[in-house]
Amino acid sequence: MLAALLSLAAIGAGDIQADRSMSEKAPVVIVNPSWLEAPQPSYDDYPPFAWMIGVNARVDVECMSNAQGVVKDCRVTRETPYGLGFGAAALAIVPRGRLSPRSVDGVPTASAIALSLPFSTNPQVRTPPKAWREPEPSPAHLAAADAYVSSVGDWPVLSFAPVVQSLAEDRREIVLRWLTDVLPNAEQSRKIFVRALARTVPQTTLNRWASGTFDEKDFQLFADIQLAVDDQFHLNAAEIELRRRYCSRYDCDVPLDR
Repeated sequence: MLAALLSLAAIGAGDIQADRSMSEKAPVVIVNPSWLEAPQPSYDDYPPFAWMIGVNARVDVECMSNAQGVVKDCRVTRETPYGLGFGAAALAIVPRGRLSPRSVDGVPTASAIALSLPFSTNPQVRTPPKAWREPEPSPAHLAAADAYVSSVGDWPVLSFAPVVQSLAEDRREIVLRWLTDVLPNAEQSRKIFVRALARTVPQTTLNRWASGTFDEKDFQLFADIQLAVDDQFHLNAAEIELRRRYCSRYDCDVPLDR
């Protein structure tokens, strides 16, 4: 009888010891993934037409992160506003980030991640064109500017196709027509540049340039050319008109603090 009681006591003691071992076992330590270097849009990432008209956006993305912290297999779950190309831009940006992967008890593991990527540009502010208050160039001066431009080579043919390439396909033709309406064509832009040169560069200097002779100090003259363009073509007004047309037809800005 005593032997049996001692045996039960030993079994009970073993159970107590096992329970104590289980209770003292360390909990699983899970560390969620975190950005070592969060992905950030740059100027080069911004869809060109959206940048031109000053539209902000936010794109929600889900991806997988492997045990090395490499981000892959991303997909867009929400893109606001849709149609300007922010979703495709976000898919190119997110994998550039540097991620510390999820770990379980110190062992890196694969995991799913989700993030919201904001795109923000400066708000458009209407600025009036600056009037040209200096004397206008003579016909001979204009001819010298034209001769210099011709000596450089053929004036480039403008193409707005790259500007609309990131847009939703059903919007490209419409926006392309707006760009053609609002922005100067190749012939118009050449005339604007010729007059701006004649307004800001002395005729003798233009003659020297046409013969292929430049001085280092000549390049300082180009700083004033924009002032001589403003009353001929005001880019700010064109961008605001394009925004008005687009945003009256399609969705535009999204609050960046949602």
